Amino acid sequence: MRTKYSTIILIILITLIFSLNTMALAAESLRIDFIDVGQADSILIQLPNKEKMLIDGGNNEDGDLIVEYLTVLKIDKIDYLVATHPHEDHIGGLDNIINNFKVAKVYMPKVSHTSKTFRDLLIATKRKGLKISIAKAGVSLIDKGDLQVRIIGPVKEDYKELNNYSAIIKINFRNTSFLFTGDAEAEVEEELVASKIDLAADLLKIGHHGSSSSTTLSFLEKVNPQYGVISVGKNNKYDHPTKFTLEKLNRAGVEVYRTDQLGTIIAISDGEKITFNHKVPSISTTKIPNNKVPITISNVNLKDEIVLITNNSSKDINISKWKLFSLRGKQEFIFPQGTIIKAGESLKVVSGRNASKDKGQIIWTKSYIWNNNGDAAQLYDLKGNLIAEYY
Repeated sequence: MRTKYSTIILIILITLIFSLNTMALAAESLRIDFIDVGQADSILIQLPNKEKMLIDGGNNEDGDLIVEYLTVLKIDKIDYLVATHPHEDHIGGLDNIINNFKVAKVYMPKVSHTSKTFRDLLIATKRKGLKISIAKAGVSLIDKGDLQVRIIGPVKEDYKELNNYSAIIKINFRNTSFLFTGDAEAEVEEELVASKIDLAADLLKIGHHGSSSSTTLSFLEKVNPQYGVISVGKNNKYDHPTKFTLEKLNRAGVEVYRTDQLGTIIAISDGEKITFNHKVPSISTTKIPNNKVPITISNVNLKDEIVLITNNSSKDINISKWKLFSLRGKQEFIFPQGTIIKAGESLKVVSGRNASKDKGQIIWTKSYIWNNNGDAAQLYDLKGNLIAEYY
């Protein structure tokens, strides 16, 4: 295994030496290393009280890599080891960590798995005589002075999707804050938004490697991050991060750092500002809708399958043969000849089993179009110009 990773480890060592020289951890600073483990997660957090936290341990083959990484940093103890959920790309290397370092506390959600990877983790904790604490909303790890570390999810214990059991961790250090979401998906994000939990964070670890199953618009608005970090592998088979998620982050003005582009990402907070070991790559600008045409998509009701298109002008507008496009499903609807939206009025485009052609409504299809976990709509005119969009 070491032979396979010898080149990678050498690069990491050089990077670390540079980072340690140029980003020396000042007293009472917080350092977060998003270790490049490809299509997986492993996050090392050096807290200002000198304690160390490790969130996840990559895939099975990443164990030696992470051990080497911690060793170079002269870390011999993990105070808080968090296995966000039992998928192999999050817990694969954690048995290596437990076998090679002192571990004070282990946190895992109350859910099991039948995989050998999960059994290996349980065996390692048992051999070390470690007790597993349940990771769930309401658990406080640290609450002292300017530092608070809390687990704010999972909220429930009966999810159908294993990703939704992900341990979600919120860290506040003076005037900076951080949110780590594992692979939690839209269902959990909606629960958190509906709760009274303060989700605001300067840095958000983007959920599920940038999959479209996570980072719903309502959740993103609630967190309102300045920075986003995506742990993801190059040219992965899942097409992560999705263009849909990147577009939402772009429109929200989030600076996105990706391990597939930058390698290991290090963020350091002095309690007032956050600095990185990389500059964020420039992002392509999105085509701006043609604002000369006073048409807007004023709402997309994903649950009820209703799109509201509004004419904001004082004249009727003919949208015959215009195209309404669903970004998630990549489906399109061409408006029939004679479709006119009167001045100051709106037109509803309905779909789904209960769609009916009432006044002011037009049926797209009896099939379901809009993804309840997050979707977006775009409206194009006859010439293919983007006229309006709704995220």
